[in-house]
Amino acid sequence: MRKSRKLVGALVVAGLIASGGAAFTASNTLPAGGVSGYGESVATGATITTVADTLLSTDNSKLASVVFTSTTDVTSKTASMTLKNGPTAVGSPYTCTLGTYTTTMTITCATPDNPLLSAFDTTGLTVI
Repeated sequence: MRKSRKLVGALVVAGLIASGGAAFTASNTLPAGGVSGYGESVATGATITTVADTLLSTDNSKLASVVFTSTTDVTSKTASMTLKNGPTAVGSPYTCTLGTYTTTMTITCATPDNPLLSAFDTTGLTVI
């Protein structure tokens, strides 16, 4: 049985405009539920509509990747994902790959070390 996790504080998207360093100040809209589950959310500048875990095909107790769907175009940004268990980070931040923006775009964060689902309770996304 999978452990439900909340999304970093729950989802933290720090969107900074690269050419001037100004931060996004718009509010975000996050879904009420999803594969990963949510506790609370604190974010500005992006709208994440879906968060989906992909489990390791050979061991469903481990995480292979997380895919975030954004309705905000963050094409020129850099994204990373952090997993935490309470206040403690699990592993190092994971580099994410940005999909092509049309009306939405995916942000895919692979977890090459395949952490156990039971090892973390919070998933965070940072976009700079």
